[in-house]
Amino acid sequence: MFINVLQEYLKKHKMSNMVAFVDPAIIGAIGCGTVGDRSRALSIRFNNAQPGQIFLLPYNSANHWTLTAVNPDSQMVYHMDPLKRRIAAEEWIEVVDNAIKLYKDKAKKFLKKKIMWENLAGVPLQNGSKDCGLFVMGYMKEICEDKELKFPEKWLRRSNHAYGITELNAIRIKWAKYFMKKHAT
Repeated sequence: MFINVLQEYLKKHKMSNMVAFVDPAIIGAIGCGTVGDRSRALSIRFNNAQPGQIFLLPYNSANHWTLTAVNPDSQMVYHMDPLKRRIAAEEWIEVVDNAIKLYKDKAKKFLKKKIMWENLAGVPLQNGSKDCGLFVMGYMKEICEDKELKFPEKWLRRSNHAYGITELNAIRIKWAKYFMKKHAT
């Protein structure tokens, strides 16, 4: 549902052709099918890509949320983990890589030798064990608010940047207002 809040923001600021989202309900580790099923679903979503468009993929690996940002045209993948600053699990890498290959094949576009994964270790880290979803929402919000999409440079290196209670509460409030607005009618 927070994705809807961000889509409204992108539309209002004429950035919808720069950033798109993938519903986590079609790519998650549990209940979304095999690696092949999830790769095909993701490649179908890439088929509507604008040139250079970044896709934000909130991903739940069964008990932890991370964010992956993909530019299928340039075959560049950025991974953001609010807990451990680690690269994605092998299964998730396989899902995303296969989706990019399927997308490139269908579009009859040249596939580079290797899909590049970059771990963005400078993202704000969560302190507790239950806030990973809020942190992923914060990453998506910051990416959407960056008209130049410079998030890789911003978060490439380890940093001390953190989300405090003020930033996390702002995300909660934004989400709650949207939810209340949609359910008031």
